[in-house]
Amino acid sequence: MNTKKLLFTLVCWGMFCNAQNVFELSDVSKTYHVIVNAERCNGKICDGRAIIDLYDKSTMKKYQTLSSENFYLELNENGKPSVDSLKNSIIFNDFNFDGFEDVAVRDRSSDRGSLLFDVYLNNNSETKFALNQELTDLVTANSGMFTIDSERKLIVSHLKNGCCWNLTSEYQYIPERGLLKVLEFEKDTRDSKEVKTIKREFIDYKWFAKTTIYPRKLYFKEEKK
Repeated sequence: MNTKKLLFTLVCWGMFCNAQNVFELSDVSKTYHVIVNAERCNGKICDGRAIIDLYDKSTMKKYQTLSSENFYLELNENGKPSVDSLKNSIIFNDFNFDGFEDVAVRDRSSDRGSLLFDVYLNNNSETKFALNQELTDLVTANSGMFTIDSERKLIVSHLKNGCCWNLTSEYQYIPERGLLKVLEFEKDTRDSKEVKTIKREFIDYKWFAKTTIYPRKLYFKEEKK
């Protein structure tokens, strides 16, 4: 029996768990082997409370246990977590650009139907993940999980209001300080004839704004190119 199978067996034995509620997620992280123990599964989805155990892939020793009060996981026809569902359930990335993987765990849905996550940063010196309230609040205040621009080292959030208004915001993550917003781009397409955009940039400790109004037909023609 290989190491991963042995680990899975021991975890299940220790939990006295129903194997149909326990899932190995070996490909969601470069650093961690993940085992999710969901409260309930009905064959198509798992939801409710979940325990998420993280194991260091290099040693297969348990790194940490996280939990979610309202986890959600869609299953394919084979009873396995679907790839698309995993992207909406648990996300590993370097959120603060310090070279270590962090993790976001789905924990609830907003009134607008957005997927909300608890965001944990990896404090490698203490060998544990810690909930980061500022990044968690950023997810809550916008239309779901932010994205990461690794090349420019920026956190990018998206806020939508219906079909025709959206706001994209970019943040730097400053050690010992947290988020610093450096750009906003607002697009309003509610007018039947015009599209209005407002670009706000934080440069040399000052905000600068530029408003542009385009003929609607011209704007969407250019956008398609």
